[in-house]
Amino acid sequence: MIGIKHIVTHFEGKQTRLSNLTEYQLLPGDQKEYFDNTGIEFFYTADDATAFDLAEKASRKLLKESGLQGGEIDLIIFIRSRLPETLIASEAARLQYCLDAKKAQVFTISDLGCTDMSMALKLAFDFLTANFNAQHVLIAHGCKPFSSNRLRYPVTLTADGGIALLLARTETNQLIDFKLETEGRYWNLFQMKYTDRTFEDYAEECTDLRMYGFELALESKMRFLDINKSLLTENNLKKEDISHYILQNISERAFEFYETAFEVEVSPVCRHNLSCHGHLGPNDVMLNYLTGLQNGLFQEGELVLIMNNSPIAAWSSLLLKC
Repeated sequence: MIGIKHIVTHFEGKQTRLSNLTEYQLLPGDQKEYFDNTGIEFFYTADDATAFDLAEKASRKLLKESGLQGGEIDLIIFIRSRLPETLIASEAARLQYCLDAKKAQVFTISDLGCTDMSMALKLAFDFLTANFNAQHVLIAHGCKPFSSNRLRYPVTLTADGGIALLLARTETNQLIDFKLETEGRYWNLFQMKYTDRTFEDYAEECTDLRMYGFELALESKMRFLDINKSLLTENNLKKEDISHYILQNISERAFEFYETAFEVEVSPVCRHNLSCHGHLGPNDVMLNYLTGLQNGLFQEGELVLIMNNSPIAAWSSLLLKC
């Protein structure tokens, strides 16, 4: 079976309290109140480290802990940084060079927001399934905002951190099934214009607050209900067979919305990581899964359903067997 052999996270710099953030203190009252209720208390700021640095350091740590050399990696999937250091140049090829992974095939994915991680896992699974001689796939991402503005109203706070995953043939943490859907009409619900702006003016903008807060929320509820029903039915499972539910870490309000909509309890590791780390984009769901394994909450043989979505919009559900 194909599964997740190892997960490594990397945080550096200082842990900052949300209330001490200068841009938070300058917010108007209603926006400050919103962020007071996100459930985020702390997050890491990686100072001068770039998003690529965070991904590379996580990858090096993963290879060391796994006892592998770069030459043993068959495929590198790099989840693109929110703001690459240069245009045109390849971050995936750069990571291959840094790790001396000479035989690895490499490519970069992006454009699906948080669900980039879900797509990366699906592509890694398909690669190992189709290539019997291939043994190891590395997925890496470094999360860092594209400017000094970390606050995404009315969504969350984006923090700094790196992650690396090793997929291989394993008896534990098996990838059982995937479902992923997208809806193109939300393609620019969030955007950042840059060609006519200086770096200091870069800011992510929600182009339609009502569409985000109402239409997308309702569509997300219906999409996940359909996706999860299909996922369980096709695997001859019932809702009661799922031991743990994981979401990405956006806000306390998001957790409450989905818990009510699906009549489930989101794993406490999600709220813990939201409080300590803020939002880490594609890293969130795998950070949560790793935390559940490390603290003994997720036991071998249990089924975990990971729901991941993005205002792009994209929705994915992943079924894992610990």
